[in-house]
Amino acid sequence: MKAFAIMGRVLKAAYDDLFLCVFLSAIWWAFPIILVLLFGALGEYAGGLLETLPTPAGLTGLGVALLLLLIVQPLVTLGVQHVANRIANYRRADSGFFWEGTRQNRRHGFLLFAFSLLIPAAIGFNVWFYFNSEGMLKVIGVVWLWLFLFALMAGQYLFPLLWQQDQPSVRMALRNAALLALQNPLYSLFMLIFQLALIIICFALTLPMLLLGPALIALAGNFALVGLLQDMGLAPQPPEAPTRG
Repeated sequence: MKAFAIMGRVLKAAYDDLFLCVFLSAIWWAFPIILVLLFGALGEYAGGLLETLPTPAGLTGLGVALLLLLIVQPLVTLGVQHVANRIANYRRADSGFFWEGTRQNRRHGFLLFAFSLLIPAAIGFNVWFYFNSEGMLKVIGVVWLWLFLFALMAGQYLFPLLWQQDQPSVRMALRNAALLALQNPLYSLFMLIFQLALIIICFALTLPMLLLGPALIALAGNFALVGLLQDMGLAPQPPEAPTRG
């Protein structure tokens, strides 16, 4: 199946650009880790994190940390996805394109980041609510569970579609992501399972999650999109390996 060929391309690209992937993953994790360490240090300084958090000062600090995270992380994600998209399209990629990506399409990036968080969260809440209800309401929970799976399948295409477009549009990215997931359900499901497997393996081994996790997920989403576009003649085919004489 094509999905397995794409998975191989993802792993090969990560190997070929290993140091770039480490850079992308490290910088994606950098700000969250700094915030956690800073918040923990301030909490300990104030008399212990668990004692400080329920206080007004602790809640204010947590709110500020989350606000900073919601400002910085979409920009970092934009940069990581920009580099991953160039790699998936077999174009030159280096760390400079990360910084270029953080300066472009910022408004679109914030909106897509919000949609990527809020839509699965809202659907997930409905899944939880209806499955904890009685009687026939549980049937509605099954419908919401399928919608949750579909949201994840379509969500893997959102940021890649933003960078693939000649004229970036959030509405077109949402529309095309949904269409791609609907038209290619099995392929999208296999690519989603592949990304979930990568996340599980990276978390289980800990260090790969820090060094490669975010870059691998970005590469998987972009290669998944480009693989579909190649079949439509809308993306470049993989370069042919040189033949040995």
